[in-house]
Amino acid sequence: MKHRSIHTAVVLVLVAALVSTPAIATAATPTVRSADSTEQVDPTDLSDPDEFERWLDETMADQLERHHIPGAAVVVVNDGDVLLAKGYGYADLEAGRPVVANETVFSIGSTGKLVTWTAVMQGVEDDRLDLDRDVNGYLADSTVTVPDTYAEPITLEHLGTHSAGFEDIFAGMVADDPDEVRPMEKILADHQPARVRPPGEFVAYSNYGTALAGHVLAEQSDATFTEYADERIFTPLGMDDTTYAQPLPHELEPRRAIGYTSQNGEYQAHDPVIWTLPPEGGSLRTTATDMGHFMLAHLNEGTYGSERILEAETVREMHSRQFTKSEAVPELNGMAFGFIEMDRNGETIVGHWGDTPRFKSLLALYPERDTGIFVVYNSPGGGPARFELLQAFTDRYYPQSDTPVVEPPNGATDRARELAGDYRSLTVSESSWERVLGVMTRTFTVGATDEGYLTTTALGEETRQWVERRPGVYEEVGGSDMLVFRVDEDGRATHMFRHAFGPATYERVPWYESLTVLQAVLGAGVVAFLSVLLLWLGGPVWRRWRGGIVPSDRERAARWLLGTVSLLWLAVLVIFLLAWINFNAEAASPSLALQTGKVLRYVALAGTIGAVVATGFAWRDSYWTRSARLHYSVVSALTLLFAWQLYLLRILPL
Repeated sequence: MKHRSIHTAVVLVLVAALVSTPAIATAATPTVRSADSTEQVDPTDLSDPDEFERWLDETMADQLERHHIPGAAVVVVNDGDVLLAKGYGYADLEAGRPVVANETVFSIGSTGKLVTWTAVMQGVEDDRLDLDRDVNGYLADSTVTVPDTYAEPITLEHLGTHSAGFEDIFAGMVADDPDEVRPMEKILADHQPARVRPPGEFVAYSNYGTALAGHVLAEQSDATFTEYADERIFTPLGMDDTTYAQPLPHELEPRRAIGYTSQNGEYQAHDPVIWTLPPEGGSLRTTATDMGHFMLAHLNEGTYGSERILEAETVREMHSRQFTKSEAVPELNGMAFGFIEMDRNGETIVGHWGDTPRFKSLLALYPERDTGIFVVYNSPGGGPARFELLQAFTDRYYPQSDTPVVEPPNGATDRARELAGDYRSLTVSESSWERVLGVMTRTFTVGATDEGYLTTTALGEETRQWVERRPGVYEEVGGSDMLVFRVDEDGRATHMFRHAFGPATYERVPWYESLTVLQAVLGAGVVAFLSVLLLWLGGPVWRRWRGGIVPSDRERAARWLLGTVSLLWLAVLVIFLLAWINFNAEAASPSLALQTGKVLRYVALAGTIGAVVATGFAWRDSYWTRSARLHYSVVSALTLLFAWQLYLLRILPL
């Protein structure tokens, strides 16, 4: 338990602001819990709208209070009709404006990607697109070109299952002002992520991949992507209050839900984020009832009323698994086409969730039950709340019949210990300082207890316990999530998958990239640098008071060099932490401070090399006392280790 305390303390020192930072449309990690107050009833009770509304009212009231959320909207469809559409709480606290399901316009984040993939499949039906063709074949007239890093080309099938192999980047996705939004083609060309693995190998969620698919569709159409979506999806489905426009049209602006954060019991309102890539979903604004129309079309084999947006076979394909993450564990959730598998309690569930800094949403379809649920919240507390609602709804109307595993089997302790280590999401940047997001917030530390249980810890999550169902497959104790491990030919675990989080793969990292080592090195470096600055500033005062030999010019230069290096590394660390606090603004337009930090990191690195050389002179020429030389040597070594860890975070890309 001691290393966990150190782990937490260092994270809070280094990334205190990250906990309240947006989970930027890249799929926050859901924690699946069953609501304690959820009474299991017969599924047929869903046909009683009054009973369902009473349950939902109680559930939403509890969520808004417990998760500090001002407002939310929910729509549930069943058997081809809207069962309930209702608003809860407030869209605007200052004005006292309540949420109204068919009026209040919310940002829904990446849930809007389902519109993009629906549009792409329309292109497939029209024979303009082929899921198995190299996407470069559609980009002959575009400045966007996918590099041939690997022999295998990237296809729409890869993009639709998030298996294209792109690194994760956020640069270019937001702007400071709507007038600064550039053409989608230019943004995609200027901010292209690197291909870091062959396509079709692993699932790793990609905003860029979805935006690229939307661009491919637009290149093969006589309209922009937003014009296409308006004409081919929103208009036939009667989604009259749905738009990608930024700012909102004047008739919708008075109905906009304001995004809030909760701090010290008070709510702080925030201005809308300006998103630059419509297919990615961030800029989509809509009402709960409009999303109800969208769900009804997908549940009714592509039709809504007299309008058809997809053929029945196409809808079934979109809802069917297209990427299996573990052939050995077929019950593990994978990826449909654009839709994320969310199966719970043995029920087939597909959908998507969306995250912007202040808005959290989720859409889930139960195709075999002809049922769908959509919920959106206007505060970060909606992140865990949406998955709690999904689990509570599933538990109540489609309860689990299996008896959960509670005791580890024989030999579980040794097997659990073999799995212990850090596992990091492949949805990380490999080339920029944005990598900090993945390393700090998308890393799971897996531990083993003496009784044979697994434990997992991650920033922003409580410690969770898992029990072995069979070798390599673990079930959450007190929950419905599942962990599955992939092993190599030597039997060593290399990857981890989570049942509750379909669009991700977690790769086991070597010991020197573990959070424990990272935090220990950075923490020790900060302490060492502060000690140098203290001696640097206090040395002359001490000599005046106690007397002593005046240092030579070389000795003074060596001390000044290490002091300057220490100051520079501290400045670099502070600058990048502040940049992370203001991540959206920095992604839209890097500040002067961040630009300065990018220069200082190389100056600090050059100084570090000089300090290492000076260490050799200090021992050769017997500078200072032995203890002073030892201190200098230790700090010089720590500057190298500090620089190494910043390189692993790509704060110091080489």
